[in-house]
Amino acid sequence: MKNIVPLLILLSIFSACGSDENVDVTRYELLPKTGVLASCTDMLAINKSAGFAFDDNSCQYSPKACADCDYIVELDMQVIDNNDLKLPPGSVIGIRAGKRKSLIFRNFHGTTDKPYIITNCDGQVDVADNVPGIKLHTLSHIRLTGTGSTDDYGIKVSEGSPFGIVAELAATNFEIDHVEITNIGGPAISARTRPVCDGSTNRGTFTQKNTVVHHNYIHDVDGEGFYIGGSHWHSNFPPIADCPDLVLLEPQLEGVKVYNNVVENVGQDGIQVGGAVLGCEIYNNVVINYGLKNIQVHQSGIQINPGTTGSIFSNLIKGGTGSAIFINGFANKVFSNIIIDCARDGVHIGDREPPAGKSYMIVNNTMYNVGEYAIYMNSKLSINNIFNNNLLVNITGGLHNKLSDEISLNVDNNLELMDIREADLENPDQYNFSPTDNSSLIDAGIGVDDPNILADFMLNSRKVGQSIDIGAVEYQRN
Repeated sequence: MKNIVPLLILLSIFSACGSDENVDVTRYELLPKTGVLASCTDMLAINKSAGFAFDDNSCQYSPKACADCDYIVELDMQVIDNNDLKLPPGSVIGIRAGKRKSLIFRNFHGTTDKPYIITNCDGQVDVADNVPGIKLHTLSHIRLTGTGSTDDYGIKVSEGSPFGIVAELAATNFEIDHVEITNIGGPAISARTRPVCDGSTNRGTFTQKNTVVHHNYIHDVDGEGFYIGGSHWHSNFPPIADCPDLVLLEPQLEGVKVYNNVVENVGQDGIQVGGAVLGCEIYNNVVINYGLKNIQVHQSGIQINPGTTGSIFSNLIKGGTGSAIFINGFANKVFSNIIIDCARDGVHIGDREPPAGKSYMIVNNTMYNVGEYAIYMNSKLSINNIFNNNLLVNITGGLHNKLSDEISLNVDNNLELMDIREADLENPDQYNFSPTDNSSLIDAGIGVDDPNILADFMLNSRKVGQSIDIGAVEYQRN
C-alpha cells in the first residue's frame, strides 16, 4: 500500500466543489514524515512497531481475500445484522469488491481484544447511492477499514446523502480508516449519537467512547469533512417532537482520535469535534480549501465545539474562507501546526460555558498569510492563557485582538515578520518550514511548562537544543 502522510508535493488541478463557481484547488501528494516519535503502530499492519508515541503513514498491509473472511457481504446485500448472523466477536467480515449500493451494519458488539473487522476483500469496494453510503448502527468494538487491498483506500464512497458514512444510534468504540469519500451532499463522516425520548442515549446514560478515524481521504463534499460529536454540549438539545417538554442532553465523548487524514475542498468545516470531554487528539492531518460555501461559523479548518478539550497539533491547514482553528471548547492545547493562506483568524477562541479555571495554550505554531488576526481572543471564562513562540508572517490584522481587559492572555516571544525569507527556512514554497542552519528561530523559544507538548510538526521531539525553537518545526541537529 502506498505510504501517505502530510507533506510536501503540490499538484495544481481544477475542480468545482461546495460552491456554484469553479475554484482553483490543490491536490497534495503526501510523503512520509520522518519524525522519531512516530512509526507504524497499527495492529493489522505487517510492519507494526512498538514504543512510539504516534502513528504515521508507513504501515503496510497484506491484501485480504474474500475466501479468508469469516463472512462475505455480497454485492446484492445491503443490511448486515448480527442479530441474525450471530457471528462471534473477532470475526472478519469481508465486503466483496465492486460497485454497490449502500450498506447498513448493525448489532455487532465485539470486545477490546476481539473487535469485529469489516474490510474490503478481493479488491476495492465502491459504494454509491442517494442515501448514506455506509451506516454503522448500534454497535461497539468494530473497525471499518479499507486495508484489504493494495489501494490507498480500499473502500470508497463515491456518492451519498446526507452523509458518506454515519455512525449513530449508540455506536461506540469504533474505528474508521483507509476510506475515500467524495461527492456527498453533507458531511463525509458523521459520528454522533443524539439523545432520544426514552433517555437511553442521554448524557449520563450513554457515552460515545474511542471514536478513532485515521488515514482517510475526504474531498469535494458539501458539508463538513468530519462531524464528530454534537454542537450543544453547553445547552439543552433542541426539543424533539415526540417529547417537546423533556430536557435532553447530548451524550459526551471520550477518547476521540483524528489523525493522518487528508481533507480538501469541503463546503463547511474541515474537521469538527464537539462534546469530547476527555482524551481528544487531532494531529497530523492536512486540511485544504475549507468553508467553500462561506457560511458564517461553518467555515473553519478545525472547529472545536463546546465541551471539547484536548490537543490539536502537527496539522497543516491551508486555504479557507474562515479561521484556521476555531475553538469553543476548554483547556485546549494548540501547537506545532502550520497555517497558510487563512482568510480570517489563525486561531479564534470564544466561550461556550467552559468549566471554571481552565486555560488555553497556543504555542509554537507557524502562521503565514493570515487575513485577520493571528489570535482572536474572546474567552473571559478561561485563565492563564498563553500565546508564545509562534512564527507569524504577513498577518494582516496583527498579532492579536483581545476583546476585553478581563481576558487573561500572556503574549510573549512571538516572531512577527512580513517576508517569509527573513525566517531562514529550508523551502517554504514547497512546504518545508524547517529552520536552516543560520535561522534565528533556533533555540529562541521560551520554555513551555507542559509535558504533553512534546512533538513538532514533523513529529520529532520538541526540544533538541539548549531551548525549544520558535515556530512549528524544530531544527534537527545531526
